[in-house]
Amino acid sequence: MELKTKARLAMGSFLAACLIPSAGMLVLPEGTAAANQQLAAPPSLTREDGSFNPEVFQEVTDYIADHFALRQELITADAALNAAVFHISAEEKVTLGREGWLFYAETVDDHLRTSPLTDRQLWAGAHTLGLMREYVEARGGRLLFTVAPNKATIYPEYLPDVGKPLEGAGNLDRLIPLLEGEGIAYADLREPLQGENTFLYYRLDSHWNTLGSALAQQTLLQALDKEFDPFWLTPAQAAAGSHRGDLYEMLYPTGTELDWDAQYDRPFTFTYVRQPRGPDDQRIETENPSKTGSLLMYRDSFGNSLYPFLAEEFSHALFSRSMPCQLNLLDQTGADTVIFELVERNLDYLAIHAPVFPAPERLLTGTPPTGEGTGLALISERHPLEGYLRLEGAVHEADRDSPIYIRLGKALYEATPAGEDWDGGSPFTLYVPREASLKDGSLLCIQQGELRALPLEILSSGRND
Repeated sequence: MELKTKARLAMGSFLAACLIPSAGMLVLPEGTAAANQQLAAPPSLTREDGSFNPEVFQEVTDYIADHFALRQELITADAALNAAVFHISAEEKVTLGREGWLFYAETVDDHLRTSPLTDRQLWAGAHTLGLMREYVEARGGRLLFTVAPNKATIYPEYLPDVGKPLEGAGNLDRLIPLLEGEGIAYADLREPLQGENTFLYYRLDSHWNTLGSALAQQTLLQALDKEFDPFWLTPAQAAAGSHRGDLYEMLYPTGTELDWDAQYDRPFTFTYVRQPRGPDDQRIETENPSKTGSLLMYRDSFGNSLYPFLAEEFSHALFSRSMPCQLNLLDQTGADTVIFELVERNLDYLAIHAPVFPAPERLLTGTPPTGEGTGLALISERHPLEGYLRLEGAVHEADRDSPIYIRLGKALYEATPAGEDWDGGSPFTLYVPREASLKDGSLLCIQQGELRALPLEILSSGRND
């Protein structure tokens, strides 16, 4: 065969192989997203108003990149090759550990203490929980806060060689004394989880397994001084190959390896008020008439396997994944117990996502002197608290541990020291009655150890006062 003919055949084969993923979109079924992956939506030639969409070509590119044929299979093959040959992860959110363990990449920063929260952010998170505690206790309930430890915190020996942690305390250890200062009941799950010889987290997943959930339930109910029949002491059977890990699916979307888990011989006896779509459902409500007490739990994905164990021990329970926490759910349920669970890697949420509840009113005697700087707040009417306005803003000059107060007319409210704009100073959020006066407002904060009043500029979103 002539050299030119061989070259043409090789080039033709190469081009045909390149066309398979695109041409395959016409004949092969579309693959599904892996783990929490978000695939690009189909492109559109026009906008909602009927005009030409100038982004259509970029949308076509993004859609093909996410939907070409055999995409997931090729991603899996590439990840397996990188792991086997180069010992690196093809997915930036996943870190390859020792002996086949996988870790969520963000948790390595927590382990190394390379992304510390500021002192103000930690204080703001603790004080936000203090305001939540005040709200819950005013309604006859009790608040328990807990942190689900990162897998890297419980099993650092399975991390790759990522270096030695920096000196000093991590975010959680720095937060705990501040919680004590705010009177927050806190259940530390690290010691009980680290004290067991059996694996309590999945090898291929970022979460604790069924045994870890049962031990977490026991620790939380003991912290509440609640009588219960612990699953942790109930015989369990090994269920090999029963769980598909979220980290594994992110890395190998068409892989088939499953994780070990356990199954308790004892069945759950609670029932659902409404059958949830799955453990990730935003709202899960349960009943168990043979038990006492009512529970409202704000939780994240670590609650997916934990909530059944807690539902088993309360007459009524509502599990919410709302973020920020909507405390009006407490008024709806009348729960006597509130648990707030948050994973360790997301401790910054406490200072970013202000809970939804009416700002508490405060009393002030005398007139504080004028301080330095100004406060800025923006009104929003788009939020879940009916009959209230939300004011969000920031102040630059407040001390590290300064509460923030907003005076509107004759009323003085304490703001939650949390918000998204930490680059703009110390953020704050508060919900005030819709009829509140927005004229001549002022902001009060502590500057250099003394309470000072600052002028407050309120930017309206169209509401006429």
